[in-house]
Amino acid sequence: MITQLSFKAPSVKLNRLENLWFQLSNSTCNLSCKHCYLSCNASEKNKQFLGLDKIKKALEDAKEHEIQEIYLNGGEPLQHPDINTIIRLCLNKFNVTLITNGILINEKKARFLRQIDQERDNDLLFRVSIDHYDEEKNDSIRGRGIYKKAVNAIQNLYRYGFVPIISVVNLWEESDTELKQGFISLFSGLDMEFDESDIKVIPPIKLGEYAKNFEIYNDNEIVSSEDLAKCDLKKFDCFNSRVITPQGVYVCPLLINDPRGKVGNSLKDFSKEFYLELGSCYTCTQHKDNLLNNSY
Repeated sequence: MITQLSFKAPSVKLNRLENLWFQLSNSTCNLSCKHCYLSCNASEKNKQFLGLDKIKKALEDAKEHEIQEIYLNGGEPLQHPDINTIIRLCLNKFNVTLITNGILINEKKARFLRQIDQERDNDLLFRVSIDHYDEEKNDSIRGRGIYKKAVNAIQNLYRYGFVPIISVVNLWEESDTELKQGFISLFSGLDMEFDESDIKVIPPIKLGEYAKNFEIYNDNEIVSSEDLAKCDLKKFDCFNSRVITPQGVYVCPLLINDPRGKVGNSLKDFSKEFYLELGSCYTCTQHKDNLLNNSY
């Protein structure tokens, strides 16, 4: 039996840096979801945003790597006061995925985002978070009225030529197929065509608010060398990704609140090796696809 005292975590080494995440708003958000792994809170008064200077520096340093995609994440990244400038800066160099709850995407914003996208050769994608095709289930986690606002954001994006990726946390242990078909049926009824590849289903991350409201990782949820040997390393986001935060470079967006997740101060001096000693790493071994990066 492996115990925490006798356990030595296996490690993953960065193969090449292909995906660069910007944690734009740290835990600043306009929602307070019951399952949020970062414990984002809409009432948080100490708002912290990633500075433009750090973003520009990271984009310059990224020239030394083989970046394929930039991810703009939060909290809610659309709350960043310089979000329009940031999207343009990133799109000038790379494809961009913006991960959002959609609350701030009205028709005017969607039209503006399409204009930005059309001005550049690289692609602007969106991942909109909505956790169930059933309004009552979704709002029990994300807050009253949030389902309608998220669906409205998806409609606005679709109206201007975007087909957003629907980001779903499977909180009710339903089959991925059932969830995907439920969303496809929902959107079909709203004259929007989606298929299963447009819907990303992930398990809950037992950190932050989820740990407070539901459950935490137990002592057996650790990654052994045997577990790792059975996995395709490419599905580990730490195999090809790093995160830029106000505090430095982190290995994974799940770990920006954990000092063990910090691997450097900039893209010039970050560690390529990371030991999979945390419960969230176990979740990655159990998931059949990339947990955080786009699955294509």
